[in-house]
Amino acid sequence: MDMNGYALEVLARDHLAELRARCERQELARAATPAPGSLRVALGLALIRAGRWTLGDTERQLAPRTS
Repeated sequence: MDMNGYALEVLARDHLAELRARCERQELARAATPAPGSLRVALGLALIRAGRWTLGDTERQLAPRTS
């Protein structure tokens, strides 16, 4: 079965339009979701702050006394 050039062009144009629409939907979905590392980074920073709070002011404790 032989297809004429116009029919092939219409099929290709429709397929490209579908692919572009799918890509646009994926980009919108990706932009709406938070970054995957943001929770991990926030948790890590919170643990660092908690550790520093637990240890207290270590610079003052480690500094030599001048009296």
